[in-house]
Amino acid sequence: MYRFKIYSVVALLMIFSFSCASQDNVKTLRNTPRELRKGLLVLNFYNSTPKSRASEFQPWEYGLASMIMTDMETIGAFNIISKDALKDVIAEQEFQQTGMIDPKTLVKLGNLVGAHYILKGSFMEMNGTLRIETQVFSVEKGMQLQTASVNGKTDNFFALEKELIDKITKIVDVMLTGTELQVIASNVETKSVEASLKNYKGELTVEEAKNLAQAGKKEQAKKLIEEAKKDFKEAVAIDPNYVKAKKNLSRISMAIPVTL
Repeated sequence: MYRFKIYSVVALLMIFSFSCASQDNVKTLRNTPRELRKGLLVLNFYNSTPKSRASEFQPWEYGLASMIMTDMETIGAFNIISKDALKDVIAEQEFQQTGMIDPKTLVKLGNLVGAHYILKGSFMEMNGTLRIETQVFSVEKGMQLQTASVNGKTDNFFALEKELIDKITKIVDVMLTGTELQVIASNVETKSVEASLKNYKGELTVEEAKNLAQAGKKEQAKKLIEEAKKDFKEAVAIDPNYVKAKKNLSRISMAIPVTL
């Protein structure tokens, strides 16, 4: 019975993860066949925010990467390499902590997961201003192509991310049309900084809960699931039109059976 309960937690958390990561039903702007798309690996962003507020913006370490992956996938020219695939070959967190990754290591990593391009970056929030920087690497060429950066008010983070997408696609020779840029610009998850941070805090907590459940730490996983549910609820309360947060809340609610 004990094993059944643990497996139930793991299975339902896996359903949550797969639902969030699934790309099969993504409506794309271009109809490029999957086999002809370029593999793209987006690493978590390094948080350069001053220590006094760094923890507040920690969810964006994953959140900004997630937003970029969503928009790049929407184009229909890339296959986004999943985080699960990355975990199978290397512990990303080990080399993300300093924000510094040797280009040779990146190329090796890219070859292992089948990526043509790797995107790494960092961000800094200070006094209501947000700066996001990215570096784009070509696995095939074994080198960094270019860097791209955007600056603006933190409250306009959603617009800054879209501006960054335009710059990144140009670096990898995927020129977006005016119509495509308009579609991407209109696909905004939320315009609320607080709601966005709450949602991605919840997503990170779910991932931590999944790891605990797989390690047999059922009670600890259950507590984290409840914390994540609270974060998703708060995100939706802040922005009732935040579709992603509402979907996450629905999924995490299904992942809390009475057998826990």
